[in-house]
Amino acid sequence: MRIANQLKERVFCILPDLPGHGANTNLPFEPPLHFDMLNQDLLSLLDSLAIRQTHLVGYSMGGRAALYFAVHHPDRVASLILESASPGLTDPDERRARAGEDDRRANAIRTEGVEAFVEQWYDLPLFRSLRALPDVLAQIIAQRKANHPAWIAKVISDLSPGRQPPVWDQVPRLDMPVLLVAGSLDKKYVALGEQIAAHIPRARLAIVPEAGHTVHLEQPEKFVHLLQNFLSAADTIPNL
Repeated sequence: MRIANQLKERVFCILPDLPGHGANTNLPFEPPLHFDMLNQDLLSLLDSLAIRQTHLVGYSMGGRAALYFAVHHPDRVASLILESASPGLTDPDERRARAGEDDRRANAIRTEGVEAFVEQWYDLPLFRSLRALPDVLAQIIAQRKANHPAWIAKVISDLSPGRQPPVWDQVPRLDMPVLLVAGSLDKKYVALGEQIAAHIPRARLAIVPEAGHTVHLEQPEKFVHLLQNFLSAADTIPNL
């Protein structure tokens, strides 16, 4: 919300909740979640608002969903901004391992509760740089603990990177401007960003100093500045 508030003077910002997040927990629980369903939900939202094209921004899982949407519906995406996101895992063994790991995480939430999971999740090396911002980290943890445990378990399992269809072979066909954002302390996603940028004709990679996996939280002003400059340079329309 903080990022959207700084952009709202220039663009109309829409912040949809992914299934199981925020207020979006009124969906039927039994059907499996999958990325084609996320695509359809976003299409329906854009159609209901009469938005022909949008500047699409996504972080982490939201970035995976945004990229998946862009490769399947490129005509609806004016530009694409991906923060700490991946086109997916291609190696079958890696996919099975990650799906199994996420299933175990989901089972831990069901048996031990979401609070224990959140504490363990943000203790991962991926989020080490957030420890330098204890107030921000505490706020994030409090927000995550407020999520619905059964839905979070379902999201982690069903939308695992081990179950998402990879789109590496499709990203070279993207012809809209693409901004990839990674924190300099997040070596994995810096390297991944370099790989993705090499596959997309109009992509550029922005590496933000003194930030890890959550650039928008660790360096919000720099993140907003990147978005503003990118949107100014892109063929912009007033929707985000």
